[in-house]
Amino acid sequence: MFSTTSIKIISIFNLLFFLPVSAQRVGLGTANPNAALDISSTTQGILIPRMTALQAEAITGPVTGELVYVITNNGTVINKTGFWYYDNSVWRPLGGGTQPVINIYNNSGTLASARTVTMNGHNLSFDTDRLSIHSMEQKIGIGNSTPAYTVDVNGDIRVRNLTGGNIKALSDGTLSIGPKVAYGTVKESLRSNDHNGWYKLDGRAVNTLPATAQSNASAIGLGATLINTNGRLMKQGAPFIAGGSDTTTLTRANLPNVNLTGVTSTSTAHTHSLTAGGYNFAQNAAGNAYVFRAGRGTVSGTTAITLPASGAHTHTGTVNTGGSGIPLTIVPQNISYSYFIYLGQ
Repeated sequence: MFSTTSIKIISIFNLLFFLPVSAQRVGLGTANPNAALDISSTTQGILIPRMTALQAEAITGPVTGELVYVITNNGTVINKTGFWYYDNSVWRPLGGGTQPVINIYNNSGTLASARTVTMNGHNLSFDTDRLSIHSMEQKIGIGNSTPAYTVDVNGDIRVRNLTGGNIKALSDGTLSIGPKVAYGTVKESLRSNDHNGWYKLDGRAVNTLPATAQSNASAIGLGATLINTNGRLMKQGAPFIAGGSDTTTLTRANLPNVNLTGVTSTSTAHTHSLTAGGYNFAQNAAGNAYVFRAGRGTVSGTTAITLPASGAHTHTGTVNTGGSGIPLTIVPQNISYSYFIYLGQ
């Protein structure tokens, strides 16, 4: 008993045997074939062998012009469904005219699996000074073909979708947006105006700042106004508290507790007075002795009393310092700059 497949094959042979043959031409559906095989029909087509991409690529010794219809796109070369033919060196998709090599240089596509480009020690560049990949140095240049760093960008950089916003590197080396530092960080700068999320501590009202800066100021505990740091030095302590003075006044308690001593000149002109009850002494004419007198001035005797030029005695006096009580300045030599707080943009 013949199977259905065998009957179909026999039927085809019978059909070919009885087909019209003219000058070594075969016609199917026509009595006047115009080619080696001329198939004519208005209701059916020709069914080319169908197979997966891997099956087509596994054909042993394909001949030039061999044609298949591929139903998957997972091959190494055959990467899309459709008609493919063998051109004596590689499988190519069927199309009109001369068939181009289909690759990233002339066609877009979707990778079906991971691919590895072996650069074999060479560099890969996309246009001049656009994008350059250096395999040996493991460097990438964007905007230049001679990167000096792992990633060397000649131009602005923007990183999107960060938690605190976008970041853009400016020409002066600063980042324009994003929490590159923690909110509330304070820095000194020779700049005089707000910049890139940094706000000058000049005592202004917080509600005059942008909305984002106001929110961040509230989050770190700032009050209604920014601290005014004009003319002030910074010190560690309770945040947001201003105090101190740039002058001080010395009082007696500030002076050391010591006894001041000194020596007076023995030749300094001065006088001595001597009295004793009802008696008195009078200096004699020589000036270096005294006459002893008693009663109502009757001289009863005279004796010379020699006094030393310097004896145990005290002197009291005052000295004017000539001061005016001006406080001492405690501000050292300095250079002025501005303080800024980072509150974001």
